[in-house]
Amino acid sequence: MHATKTIAIVTLASAALAACATVDQTDPNAASTTPAEPVSEPVVEAPVATDPAFFVDWTQQAMDGRWFISEHNTPNGHWESDWRRRNVRALPNGLNIQMTSKSPGANEWPWSGGEIQTRRAHSYGEYQVIMRAAEGAGLIGGFFTHTGPYYGNPHDQIDVTFTGKDPYQVQFNALADSVDVGVMNYPLDFDVSKNFALYSFIWAPDRITWYVNGEFAHEVSNENVVIPQTPGKLFANLYQARNKGWAGQPDFLEGATATYRCMSYRPLEDTSSRTCADAYESYVTGG
Repeated sequence: MHATKTIAIVTLASAALAACATVDQTDPNAASTTPAEPVSEPVVEAPVATDPAFFVDWTQQAMDGRWFISEHNTPNGHWESDWRRRNVRALPNGLNIQMTSKSPGANEWPWSGGEIQTRRAHSYGEYQVIMRAAEGAGLIGGFFTHTGPYYGNPHDQIDVTFTGKDPYQVQFNALADSVDVGVMNYPLDFDVSKNFALYSFIWAPDRITWYVNGEFAHEVSNENVVIPQTPGKLFANLYQARNKGWAGQPDFLEGATATYRCMSYRPLEDTSSRTCADAYESYVTGG
């Protein structure tokens, strides 16, 4: 598939939906996910304004004030790892989120992963990431929007999720007020832990559409499910899951790493701001 086609598909999809919405947002500040990522609970920050379009080249940029890095234990819930800032590093090859072992204290796990989240919320629009998932069963990685009761909101979420036991698929899911729209296990012809790829979704008031490398992958609409409406923060993370049926029995190695090269967001009516699709050739195909 040619990179030009990739850019055209995603851009045209955005333009087709652009008439549907304007962007109004409030804020949250916390953790991971449900069926496709559970939710952890760091310190709550005061709500801040919503975020405009952004483009981040992680091979050229360190962490800045847009991002919050989780640092807390998860003794209860869906995790068998804690969150540590030291596992999140911006390096010349991109943003690296690692799983590392540690000597556990009280209410701690012997493993720690990493998680970043935007400080501001995002609403309808086009979300893109170019990344390579971590290798190894037992691990879950994600790129997703999230808000919930922890922020005084309904649990709304949109997921792109990688399960370590299934490296030839990506999971898509969404929740609207905690109601699951249904997990879609989308088969791939490449190993997500060995190849960089462009994953994206377009969130409109009446539908969510997911793409892989610019090609249509999955869509849900308000004709048969409830579409999330509440703005949420954008997350990326890596953790060991308690649900072994979902993630697999752990066989990952010390230092297993998910690498992110690009992240972007632009509101639904914005068809001109730069997106990760614009960097497809250099980041994915090597062109």
